[in-house]
Amino acid sequence: MTYAAGKNAVDRTQKEVPKIDCHTHIVSPEIRDEYFSRTDGWALVMQFPSSIFPNPRCAETVRSDPRLFLCAAVDLKAPIAGQLERIEPRIEEDKIVGLKIYLTYQKGRASDEKMLPVYEFARKNRLTVTFHTGLCSLVLPTDKDLEGSSAAYIELAARAFPDVNFVIAHLDDPRYEECVEILSRNENLFSDVSGVYETGAKEATDVEGTIRNYDRILHSRPGMEKKILYGTDFCPPINLDRIPEYEYTMDSIFPAETRADIYRGNCLRAFPRLRDAYDKR
Repeated sequence: MTYAAGKNAVDRTQKEVPKIDCHTHIVSPEIRDEYFSRTDGWALVMQFPSSIFPNPRCAETVRSDPRLFLCAAVDLKAPIAGQLERIEPRIEEDKIVGLKIYLTYQKGRASDEKMLPVYEFARKNRLTVTFHTGLCSLVLPTDKDLEGSSAAYIELAARAFPDVNFVIAHLDDPRYEECVEILSRNENLFSDVSGVYETGAKEATDVEGTIRNYDRILHSRPGMEKKILYGTDFCPPINLDRIPEYEYTMDSIFPAETRADIYRGNCLRAFPRLRDAYDKR
């Protein structure tokens, strides 16, 4: 099946499986309106540190729509303790279900001692920690600390905090094989392939080739149908505006009987506070 045919099939079945987009940057009302004009379901919003991308209306945007939930940014270039103190009283009002740390963009490792208060805070408040890993946006400012974002350091944190869930966003691009191996041996680790179809990136010009590569990698270890979350990284201002490509990718790699997990179930397992909201819907 070609990408064009697959896209048409996705369009026809869009409403059939309620989806949770685990990774977006719906940080303004304008991005919210564009996103929901093209798809439905729930979405997790990854807040940016303002030094990477100013997004002063992020929390307000999340509060404005019952389908949106927030992963609050932890800025590695600012004192962490004060940030956590400001986040805690906002958890309920801002529908915070997780924290987002921008490795590679900001120098640091998941196993660094300064990260420990973040994980203690996440454990206390039942929050999930999502890391940017691997290569960065083509347009955002970055420290280019690719080595520091390695999933190997996230594995150390995950083993030290087995009751906290961690998401290795972007499958540690380009260290895919190592990431899948790490996912396979750690119950509290999850990942996604969001952001790969960035305008200007080679993957966006060869969707079929990208799918073949992911298919090979994700089937190199058993159990990835319980580890991979559906995510788009949607944020048109930074050239991330694809949706059908991600659905076609998931549908091409994973059989129909696993798609409820890929599109919804895995995200609910990965984000306990999101599960609470889902159960109350």
